[in-house]
Amino acid sequence: GAAIIPHRWKVWFGGEVGGPFSDRPRVSCLHSVTSDVGKNVSEEVLPGILLTSFDGAKAIIEAEGANPSDFWLFCGICGWETEAFYREMNVEGLWRVVSSDGGTILEELNMLRCEEEEEFAAQRTCDVDSDPRNAGLHTWEMLMDMIGKEDEAHESEYSFGDLMLKEWATKVLSFSLQEDRSFLMSDYIPNSDGEEEIFDVSEYDPASGMRSSSVCSTPQSSTVVGALIRASSAKRSPYLLADQGFHKSVILVVLDDEESSQGVILNHVTTETITLDLEGTNVEIPVRYGGPFQDLARGEGDSKPPLVFLLSSPSLREASIGVEVGTSGIFACTKQNITKAINAGLASVADVMAVQGLSMWKKHCSRSGVRGDIEEGYFEEISNNNIGNVWRRLLSQKPLSKDTVDENLLIAAEAWAMGRAVPQDDPVYVFGSDVDTEALADEALRRWVKAFFL
Repeated sequence: GAAIIPHRWKVWFGGEVGGPFSDRPRVSCLHSVTSDVGKNVSEEVLPGILLTSFDGAKAIIEAEGANPSDFWLFCGICGWETEAFYREMNVEGLWRVVSSDGGTILEELNMLRCEEEEEFAAQRTCDVDSDPRNAGLHTWEMLMDMIGKEDEAHESEYSFGDLMLKEWATKVLSFSLQEDRSFLMSDYIPNSDGEEEIFDVSEYDPASGMRSSSVCSTPQSSTVVGALIRASSAKRSPYLLADQGFHKSVILVVLDDEESSQGVILNHVTTETITLDLEGTNVEIPVRYGGPFQDLARGEGDSKPPLVFLLSSPSLREASIGVEVGTSGIFACTKQNITKAINAGLASVADVMAVQGLSMWKKHCSRSGVRGDIEEGYFEEISNNNIGNVWRRLLSQKPLSKDTVDENLLIAAEAWAMGRAVPQDDPVYVFGSDVDTEALADEALRRWVKAFFL
């Protein structure tokens, strides 16, 4: 018999709820087939516009001889609580009504469709927004033109928001699913069973979920405690679209046991300071943000997590002051230890870092934790020969303020670059622009620092 040729469906991203990366994707189809069959398997959204399931769409095709091109197939939906949507619409002005007329909406939907078959596309009046990497921005500009907001639309072209949206679309809508996931945990995103894409050193798929690998590898015998690591040097940073605070970060690993790996970020100076009493003289040093896990370091009844003082000085080993982190030559000290060491002339106040908070990597099988992230390319180890230079450069950062934020970020980037020599590859540009993705990730980090610390 004749071979059955499967239908080809063009899929639009409808939203994160029930979207392509959820455990239960939700598929729905808009159409304008108003026959009895079309109405029986559909709900009317507006006069002339109906909504059905994917099975309903296939039933209409089978009964009516319709084509997939008669449907707009969406995976996922957007959802709001009524009060939240009202606030966004009427108070914050985040949304604009383009049309509530069925005929006009059908016309707009038809303009969205550009089929892959060139002959068919040439016969239709449609927008050329078929490349998912453009994130529908041409369509948005077209709709803004329709309501007289063309100036507003064109002013935002190549803005930070547009560029970030294109990067999101490049990695989320241009599918490249893999099963490996980072083991880095964050307070700001789900820390288990996320539905997101994997970062690969050559082709990063962003999102921030952390689904564990189902395959366990050979146990690792080496410890990473005391290792100084830095965030990936891949041209597309794994922290461009999520967890921007880890972009170009430098982290000291302080614990690695069966349950987790823990470390402290060294390059994020905050606006807070801590006062040291040095033989009657009060000296302030900046407090650094060690990571998103603040509660784990907080003792019972404490209002804030305790500070960890770090000092790199061989003299401390001989004086039995503090505890060396691995064999790094960096010592974790209490405030009393630090004061004693400085008053004894074993160290200078300029050599001290005060860190609050932790970063954590969950363990799943033996090849996980921070070691797993190093092997997957999320982080890179800094050689012992470079640790001293990186440490000294970071010590030159100042307490954070509007005046010092750019200088501190520059120093952090320089310290990160000192960690490891990497060949200079050709830059990777945001789709449809001349903007380097590394520069975009740097700007995303800058905005993250200002949003969380200033």
